[in-house]
Amino acid sequence: HCNFEGNRVEISMKRSEPVPIPEKPSSPSPLKCEEKNDHNGEEIPETVLQYERQMRKIRAADKAGAPVSKEKHLKVIFLDDDIVVTDKPSGILCVPGVNHNPSLLGLVHEQFSSSAPEDSKMKRDTMIVHRLDMDTSGLVIFGRTMRAVSKLHEFFRKKQVDKRYEALVCGHVKPDEGLIDLPLQRDHERPPFMRVSTPSSEAAAAKVVEDLQHHGWKKIMKKKPKPSQTEFTVIERTVLPQTDLPVTRLSLNPITGRTHQLRVHCAAMGHPIVADPTYGIYGESSANGGFSEAVMDTIAPSRASIKLQKEINVLLEQGKNMCLHAKKLEIKHPINGEKMTWEAPTPF
Repeated sequence: HCNFEGNRVEISMKRSEPVPIPEKPSSPSPLKCEEKNDHNGEEIPETVLQYERQMRKIRAADKAGAPVSKEKHLKVIFLDDDIVVTDKPSGILCVPGVNHNPSLLGLVHEQFSSSAPEDSKMKRDTMIVHRLDMDTSGLVIFGRTMRAVSKLHEFFRKKQVDKRYEALVCGHVKPDEGLIDLPLQRDHERPPFMRVSTPSSEAAAAKVVEDLQHHGWKKIMKKKPKPSQTEFTVIERTVLPQTDLPVTRLSLNPITGRTHQLRVHCAAMGHPIVADPTYGIYGESSANGGFSEAVMDTIAPSRASIKLQKEINVLLEQGKNMCLHAKKLEIKHPINGEKMTWEAPTPF
């Protein structure tokens, strides 16, 4: 449903009801499902999609494996005996991951691991409280003692944290503000990415799990879609510097904190984040956050066209970082209970 009230819009989908317009039937060919068309009928050939996606995989792997240094990548916003708050640059991993790549966590542990007797053997991974995607910049908090980490986890679990993001998205977003209330699920056709959950995608996910279990993957279980809400407010409608390409600067408030939530919700609104390598044009994820073109014609008729996204995509090829930034973080201090607020300037 897409409800307008003045200059505010609410995009939502009740779980008991079908999607606004029935989705197009899935093609038996996986590649056919990946075609991305704009509402003017332009189509991106599958060969182009495959090539672009392979190139992005290579670039992402190169970026993730690149060395990091405290001089270039470690910008400390706040430091005391219990916590350290950093402003992470886009393009480096927050945590090492399964490939043990260089990361911000490694730099933080090396520089600020606790020297208190009770935490003298504090392991690197125990400092993690939350994380940002590799391509997202902004504020990240780490714990320096087990007591602080435990309390910070409690704050995040109980949603006693206020986070604000800033994003630059393709095209001009028409409503001045709104709420995106769309449940998210793991995209079983394109793991490990996320998508908006619809009745057809849930049925497809159940079939994938059934097939995997039949072929020996007995422990794989279908997970229920997770409710996901994002509030957005337009800061300004503008153009990219030295171009006439329309973009919108948004303030984003993730009411829930799902994986890739802001990126999927922006794509599902019809305005993917500028230079998003996964959920933008040519990305490996499902187009439009998982919605069919028929649904998008209803909920986002003024969305950013493929033509516009192609023109903006040139910036990604020139090394432009994804324009999503964790700008503000507000939380109580884990030990003394004092309200703490930090802001990091937006780099784009």
